Amino acid sequence: MLTRRWFAFWFQPSPAVDLGICRLLFFGGLLAMYATEDIAAWGTVSHAFWRPTAFFGALHLRPLSASGLEVLQATWHLALAWSAIGLFTRASITVAAVLGFYLLGLPHNFGHTFHFDALLVIAMGVLAFSRAGDAVSVDLWRTGAPEPPPSGEYTWPIRMIWVAMSLVFLAAGIAKIRYGGLAWITSDNMKVILMRAVYHVSDADPLTNLGLWIAAHPWVTHALAAAALIIELGFITSLVSPVARAVFVPAAFGLLVGIRVLMGPTFGGFLIANVFWVPWCSTWARARSLLGRRFGARLKQSPVGAIRTLVHEQGQGETTALRARR
Repeated sequence: MLTRRWFAFWFQPSPAVDLGICRLLFFGGLLAMYATEDIAAWGTVSHAFWRPTAFFGALHLRPLSASGLEVLQATWHLALAWSAIGLFTRASITVAAVLGFYLLGLPHNFGHTFHFDALLVIAMGVLAFSRAGDAVSVDLWRTGAPEPPPSGEYTWPIRMIWVAMSLVFLAAGIAKIRYGGLAWITSDNMKVILMRAVYHVSDADPLTNLGLWIAAHPWVTHALAAAALIIELGFITSLVSPVARAVFVPAAFGLLVGIRVLMGPTFGGFLIANVFWVPWCSTWARARSLLGRRFGARLKQSPVGAIRTLVHEQGQGETTALRARR
C-alpha cells in the first residue's frame, strides 16, 4: 500500500498541459523579474571580497569581467524567453539552468548568502530533465504533433519542485525552533526584527511602515511569529493532503508577501514558483462548469484552446471593423 502511494505521488498520470503552463508562467516570470536586474555589475567588485561557496569552490568558478557577464546575462535572458515559449525546449531550459546556476549563484560568493533564489536553480534543473515542452509550446506547434495523453512524465517534475519548496520552508521552521525555541515566539524577537528592518539592513526596504505599528503591540508580534512558525512547519503536509495544500500554500504565499511589505526582503522568484501548485486543467474545468452558461461553448475547450479562440475572435472583430470603415 505504501509503495503504491509512493509511486502514485510521483507518477500518477497528469495532462501535459499542466506542466506546459507551469513552464510558460515560471520562465516568463523569471524573465520579467530579472530583465531589469544588472547581474553583470558583480564583475566590477574587487576580487579581494571573493569568498567562494562550496559549489563554486569545487568547480573552480570565478567571476568574469563585467563585459563577460553582460554576454552571459543576455544569453540567459534569451534562454529564459525560449524556455517560456517552448522553443527548442530541452536545450533552452538546460542553458537557462546552467547559466542561472552561475549568474544567480555569483552574488552568494561575496560574504553573504541569500535565501530567495536557490529554489529557482533547483526548479530549472528539474525542468531541464523533463518533457516540459510537450504542450503549450512552439515545439509542439512546429511539429504539428497531437497533444500527448496524460502521463507520469508530466507529474514527477512538478512533484519534485513541490518537495524542494516544502523542504525550504521546513528547514526555516526547524532553524527557528533549534536556535530560538519557544522564545522565538514569546520574546521580543519579532519586535526587534520589525524595527531593524527600517534601517536598510536587507536587499530592499519595507514597502510600508506598518511593521513599526505592529512592533508597538506585543500581542500582535507574538501572534505574527507564531503564525510564521506554524506555516513553515506545516507546509510540508501539503505534499500528502489536498486540504493542507489548500491552506498552507496560500498561507505561505501570504507570508512571503508579508515579509516583503513589513521587513523588505524580496522573494519574487519564490512567489513565481507557486505556479507549480496550481492544477491548471482541473481548475479550468471547475471554472468552465461555473461559467459555462455565460460563455457557452468557448469554455468547453481546454485553457489553451480557449485562448486560441479568443485570439481568433479578436482578429475577426478587428477585420470586420476595418471593412466597416472602408
